[in-house]
Amino acid sequence: MKEKDENVKKEKRKLNYSKVDVIKLDTKCLYAGKLERIKEWHESAHSHPLCEIMFVFAGRGEAIIANKVYSIEKGDLIVYNPYTVHEERTTGKEGLELGFFGITNFQVSNLPADCLIAADAAPILHTKGDAYKFEFYFRSLIEEVSVDRQYNELMAKYWARLILIGILRLANISEAKFVTNAIFTRIHQYVSTHFTEIESMDQICEELNVSKYYLSHVFKNYMGVPPMQYITIKRISYAKKLLQETDLTATAIGEACGYKDHVLFFKAFKKVEGTTPQAFRKQAGGPRMTIQ
Repeated sequence: MKEKDENVKKEKRKLNYSKVDVIKLDTKCLYAGKLERIKEWHESAHSHPLCEIMFVFAGRGEAIIANKVYSIEKGDLIVYNPYTVHEERTTGKEGLELGFFGITNFQVSNLPADCLIAADAAPILHTKGDAYKFEFYFRSLIEEVSVDRQYNELMAKYWARLILIGILRLANISEAKFVTNAIFTRIHQYVSTHFTEIESMDQICEELNVSKYYLSHVFKNYMGVPPMQYITIKRISYAKKLLQETDLTATAIGEACGYKDHVLFFKAFKKVEGTTPQAFRKQAGGPRMTIQ
């Protein structure tokens, strides 16, 4: 018996929680359903005032999104942000079987409310090895919505959240977290819009009528970094874009990013990127655009 026990291996892994990965959302799944497999089908162009997500259970066809045609097949996810004009159709004789649902009341950092992907991101995601998981999630969601029983609303919300989180992981969206705190959303939108103008936390507090303690606490809780550090990251990211896409001088770029003193800009850039603006531009290469 003792010898047998020694051959038994028990593995336990500890899950490390990170504030950056915390997901806070209060989603509402408004509808869900499925399209049975049909061979000759064409949905007319339409849009929704919410986010709609589809999954291809079987077959292949095409999705026309904002006048662009995308091929879709078994295992593909299709994400329609609110008010995105779209249509689907079959191709050939194989037909399509689709699952779909509409969801609202969430926000991904840096994106408009109820938008799951950026405007320029590919709306078709290939699930590949995770296809079986998404199929299970979708079928479970559709089953909960189709049957009227106790707690089905909570279960539908649960399955919809799993799908959203899976999409964020699959798409590898930066700052991939949901935000439902209304005050933080206002703070984040203000900082993201005015990061080149903000000189201190006091300026943010005065503009949004929040305390410095609350601003620091809630921002770090959602973003993982203090407000001013986040502003520095945003500025340097913008500087990198200008260095790659324009022929502005490094000093002019520093000013455009909110640095009145070019020395402070150079120090901040090197601290974040580990190199100078000039060296970064040389390494990045690419076309230049002259800005008057």
